[in-house]
Amino acid sequence: MKKDRVIKLLLIVFLLGDLFFSFLQYYNTPLYGDVDTCVLPDKHVQKVIDDPFGFRIICGEKHLNPNRFFAHFMMLKYMQKMPLLLQSFVEPVTSVYLSAAILKIIVQIFCIFLIAWFVSGTGKVQNKGFLIAAALITPLFQVYGYWSRMGIVDQSITYTFFYALPIVLLMLFLFPIFNSYFRNLKFKKTNYLFLIPLTVILPLSGPLNPAVILLVSFLILVSELTEKKDGRLKFMYKQFLKLPNWYYVVLIPASVLSLYSLVLGFYNSNYEGEAIPLIKRFLLLPQGILSYLFHSLGVPLLLTTILVNVFLLRKVQTIESAKLLNLFRWIGIFCLLYILLLPFGGYRPYRPLIIRYDTIIPMTIALIYIFTVSSFYLLNRAEGKYKNTFLSYMVVVLLIFTIVDYKGLGKNKCEKEAFQKMATSVEKVVQIPKDCFIMNWVNISDYRQSENRAELIYRWNITQEKKLFYNLPD
Repeated sequence: MKKDRVIKLLLIVFLLGDLFFSFLQYYNTPLYGDVDTCVLPDKHVQKVIDDPFGFRIICGEKHLNPNRFFAHFMMLKYMQKMPLLLQSFVEPVTSVYLSAAILKIIVQIFCIFLIAWFVSGTGKVQNKGFLIAAALITPLFQVYGYWSRMGIVDQSITYTFFYALPIVLLMLFLFPIFNSYFRNLKFKKTNYLFLIPLTVILPLSGPLNPAVILLVSFLILVSELTEKKDGRLKFMYKQFLKLPNWYYVVLIPASVLSLYSLVLGFYNSNYEGEAIPLIKRFLLLPQGILSYLFHSLGVPLLLTTILVNVFLLRKVQTIESAKLLNLFRWIGIFCLLYILLLPFGGYRPYRPLIIRYDTIIPMTIALIYIFTVSSFYLLNRAEGKYKNTFLSYMVVVLLIFTIVDYKGLGKNKCEKEAFQKMATSVEKVVQIPKDCFIMNWVNISDYRQSENRAELIYRWNITQEKKLFYNLPD
């Protein structure tokens, strides 16, 4: 009993320490680009705000990112209100970075919490099983380290609202469904109170959700219709009618709206001049896969650990291990189909090989789940020297992920100093150092390009009046 308390205490200390350091990393991360155009909507974003469901597109009008209203709306409201709210306790510059860090750490905590709950079977944070699952997951959230290939929470606050946050909401949506379908737990009717609103919100919250919803709905349907009876496959219409109620009430409506969202996506005016033919996008996939697999140690290490775990699960040969291996096959099918759908999402010059850390967040989460649930099962089953060996192996793997991510403090020093300079300068136009990006990814040489950003900086009370700025020339 005393040993269990010590283990739980050590796990809690590790988790809190890792999360606290992640928070410090997020707080020290620059804001990066597109913040001003989303928080103080420019004419392109305003079209999306004014047309949440894309009805004008049906009449022939193109928008920028027309199927992302809720992502835009959440960012607009949060980044307008939260910094001002925090200014009751901290000074304006700090409030902006604190707002971004709070949103990012909440997203990370919710993601870890949901995966750990699904793996351990309990949401009680003081439970030893939950703590073990959470400890297996937490080091895999890379803020810097291997982030360029397996990042989930984006360094950019804008991309966090458009990718990680919608995915966490999607995980919340799928959680009771997966518990019902894969764990045979009772589906509570009270779940509909948040599931039904999410059927509308999720398809219009970002570029990834519609594809994931459609794939999950399709694979559950295929799994049900091809269920083995008496050792034989029976494709029966009656099987469709036997699907759980949640399939008809939330998954089918969400799938219909996801299809509608994908149709809206074809009318996206963003990067129209950069478009390349679909066949060329497919031809870029192999290069993208190779870059994903071999750019750094993170993904190969994660995949190697998963393969070792799968090998050990095959040797165990229990009913539970067989269920896990079958689930992994379905997840593998999901990942394959998801990759094949990526070229249909269009081409962007900032992700020239189609596959990038942000476009494959669902696959990254799926791999983290496989790693966690297989490791969790093997840790609980192993005994004696085998358990000690496997535990040591896990510690080494997690230690590598932890150590490599131990960086990033002070990354936003230049941007913060530029804010302070604008706050104290008597000049109407402020000169800032070269390669010091203010809510941007590039230098700006013309101060007139800073108009909207300067307005937002003023709205955040960082400056007492609107101060334009530009970077020092080369």
